[in-house]
Amino acid sequence: MAADSEGQSAKTAHVNMMTDTIITNIPAENLRVIMRSLLAAHPDITTTFEAETRTYISDVALPSAQGELSSEATLRKTQAIIRCMLGCGLSLESLPLMTRVVRGGIKLLVDLETTKKGITAVLASVDGDIVQIMTAVEKRLLAAARESLIDDERDAVTNLHESLLECRAIIEEKGMEYPYTRALFATSMLLGVPLPVFDLPSIASSGLSASLTGPVDARETFEMNGFRLPRLFTGLWQMSSPSWGSAPTSKIIAQFSKHMEAGLTAFDMADHYGDAEIIFGRFRSTHPFNDSTFAATKYCVFNPMTVTRAAMQANVAERCRRLQTDKIDLLQFHWQFYEDPQYVEALRFLEEDSRVKALGLCNFDTEHMQVAINKGVKIHSNQVQFSLIDSRPEVRMGMVCQEHDIKLLTYGTLCGGFLAEKWLGRGQPDLYDEAITPSQRKYYAMIRSWGGWDLFQDLLMVLKSISSRHSVSVSNVATRWVLDFPYVGAVIVGTRMGISERVEENLASLGWSLSQEDRNLIEEVLKRSRRSEMFDAMGDCGGEYR
Repeated sequence: MAADSEGQSAKTAHVNMMTDTIITNIPAENLRVIMRSLLAAHPDITTTFEAETRTYISDVALPSAQGELSSEATLRKTQAIIRCMLGCGLSLESLPLMTRVVRGGIKLLVDLETTKKGITAVLASVDGDIVQIMTAVEKRLLAAARESLIDDERDAVTNLHESLLECRAIIEEKGMEYPYTRALFATSMLLGVPLPVFDLPSIASSGLSASLTGPVDARETFEMNGFRLPRLFTGLWQMSSPSWGSAPTSKIIAQFSKHMEAGLTAFDMADHYGDAEIIFGRFRSTHPFNDSTFAATKYCVFNPMTVTRAAMQANVAERCRRLQTDKIDLLQFHWQFYEDPQYVEALRFLEEDSRVKALGLCNFDTEHMQVAINKGVKIHSNQVQFSLIDSRPEVRMGMVCQEHDIKLLTYGTLCGGFLAEKWLGRGQPDLYDEAITPSQRKYYAMIRSWGGWDLFQDLLMVLKSISSRHSVSVSNVATRWVLDFPYVGAVIVGTRMGISERVEENLASLGWSLSQEDRNLIEEVLKRSRRSEMFDAMGDCGGEYR
């Protein structure tokens, strides 16, 4: 066994000299893009990549991270090591190092000589990292079919949790804003201890003007299972990772309030969106108009399992616990393996659970949604990708939805931000640019499959002319095109809570419709695309994830 291991080490140490020349000379940021492409094209090498990363961490990174965290630079360097550990499956193993970062960060924050703006930004991202680690630990428990931490795991999480509490006491004594609120909620939830209490008015008092007034009526609504809902949902997917940026909890809470005040009272989240359920649940439980909110969350089965009523009830209980409620407004179910027909039984058990007010689907195709319907399961919604670039719901899904009064909740409607005026007249995006997000890489690939960048520019020009006539933005027109389909309930607009805010711009998508002339102009461009071929290549809705 040892000989095999040594032989593998020798094998991985050897790289063709000409290949090594490429690696040596390509700028690091561009090499990252190539690595992403390589892993996407050859996912079978992911295991080797992760294993080599773990070796690097144990042999090089961790021994170098034993010094004092005496500056913002050393804090960031240590944070990078932790993120690598999280990425290669060492979430629990990263906790002692993260505990040091938590304590070191507070020391720097209260140090009178520290530049507060820089260190505050770092600690906000650390807050998000801890949330992601706790999510990874929960997934690890699920994969091992365990409901609770074993002793050494609990000790590691408890040490981190106690450090977070000690840091809170230090910060409150100094009269400063506590930077680890999300982390404290996440560790409390995992340990099963009482959630921390924060004073909502002080949290809500931020530069985002989040007052505690009641929500106005939404400009445009639809009905689902007795709920009157806005036709824009606020998507919280970006809370799943600090890669999208991190903000203090005060700003996140303030932005929740701002959305509420504007009539955008429906929020979309999931069991794997970091602490989205926890933070939203805490916001709603302390908001004076909490009855006006609507929480759409998800139960996603990504790994093989045996479906039982008890297993389904346990997940509903977990969703309720994280949302701090006794009922779930909308539970959207994702099932990864169509060849395993247990999904019908799972849906039946969820429908029969009195805590689930409405049952929906997530990324189901038409065929398997129809199977559930034929088995007598009442489906209220299906969350799928739908945009000018990906119009697959038009082919089959829409007709079945209309027949059975199922509403589509759509995501990807703005193609990762590409369906916006800022891209009009610009060349193809530089995928080697660090500013390009994972979503944009995904949607740029879809644009290329759909018809290419030149045709996309033609589409943007048409959208611009239409937007000028209606005095709205290009993004509003792209959103409106989807909203005008009768089987679409709402478009989900992803929001970087506490970081960027586009409430007023998003609201401009509501309260009007495209004229037939507008739709004809758009259709002239779409007819030149490969939209039909995309359906054949990708499959029906959700096929790209299977």
